[in-house]
Amino acid sequence: MSQVFFELIRQLNSAVFVLIVILLAVGYLLLKIGEWKQKFFDHDNRVSKVENFSERVIAMETKIDLIYRFSNPNAPTKSQSPVSLTLIGNKIVQDINANEILKRYELKLIEMVEKERPNTAYDIQQVSFNVVKEKLIDLLDEKELIKVKEQAFSLGILIEDVTSVFGVLLRNIILEQRKIPIAEVDKHDPQKK
Repeated sequence: MSQVFFELIRQLNSAVFVLIVILLAVGYLLLKIGEWKQKFFDHDNRVSKVENFSERVIAMETKIDLIYRFSNPNAPTKSQSPVSLTLIGNKIVQDINANEILKRYELKLIEMVEKERPNTAYDIQQVSFNVVKEKLIDLLDEKELIKVKEQAFSLGILIEDVTSVFGVLLRNIILEQRKIPIAEVDKHDPQKK
């Protein structure tokens, strides 16, 4: 065997030697490309798992929020359809003059809701709640923000719970403007006239 190997080496000229080196380099390069491709494939799998995980976290957050609303004895809103104010919610509206505060920001908030183009009463409700939750705190002046914080502290609830009453009030205003009965939040179909 070794004699055959040495005989092949003796027969090699520089062109054949260069060809063998090139073939070995190409083989090595193909091996590395295969490894890189596998790494990218593994990375894509991990990214898709992370995206799936974030969707699960959002779903869990929503469920926890619903559990909190149902189990909180001081909840200002009732999680039923349509969402309505509880006795505590009505007390908050009176204590912080929520209707007066809402009048100051009503046009901006309605514009933000309409920007999302909600069609059904349910969509109006959801978008109203989201706009209030995400934007209202930034709009409030210092006195109004202090009122909201003090109310939350005195009732032992979250600031978001206090601001949720504004979502209900805003939804009611928009539904009234569109002449949609509040009691029919889930039944309203804009296609029916």
